[in-house]
Amino acid sequence: MKRYLILLLLTVASLKLQAQDLKLDVFGNLNYESKEQRYEASLKKDVFDNLIFTDNNKNELTFAKKYLDLNYKYLQTDEEARVDFFRQVINRFISDRGYKAKFDVDILDNIIIEDNRNGKVEIGTDIFGNTTYEEKRSGVKASVKRDLSGNLEFRAGKAQAQLKKSVFNKWSYSDNSGTKLEFSPEAWNKMLRMYESDENVFLFLVNTFLI
Repeated sequence: MKRYLILLLLTVASLKLQAQDLKLDVFGNLNYESKEQRYEASLKKDVFDNLIFTDNNKNELTFAKKYLDLNYKYLQTDEEARVDFFRQVINRFISDRGYKAKFDVDILDNIIIEDNRNGKVEIGTDIFGNTTYEEKRSGVKASVKRDLSGNLEFRAGKAQAQLKKSVFNKWSYSDNSGTKLEFSPEAWNKMLRMYESDENVFLFLVNTFLI
């Protein structure tokens, strides 16, 4: 099965970027060059305050100002945070080639991510204020939503998964591939510290065990 929801997770990979390979030019743009890997990348601000990531693998990512204001507002003023963001994007896309995507926000404050591989991600909220995720790729729809009990549900074609909290405050994950996991409070708290929210934990589990 194809990997869904991949655009939602700009996770930190194991690649180590050397500090001397990163440079800040007079315009405040970031540039990276690795002679060993023959890889070059840049993160530049355009006249509309969008951030544009490009590299010599012909990848191009546009982070619209509205998207940055909603999710990464500190990038405008915090140089160190902008460097960390640049590193994460490099780590995620250094092995890719010819990928183009735009990260934007519509008039309803839904996050919209569209790419040149027939993929689209929409992140919004339901009537109860819970975050919703929907992705369409090659005609197949994948989604993550909460049910009325607050449990997280994933669906993509015939694939299904669920993350539930029991009356004894124990979290459990299950999917229709046969995977069943139950977390002790200690293990669950460790997962939360690592991934920061139950939604991110769920996406990690889905990508690990189902997709």
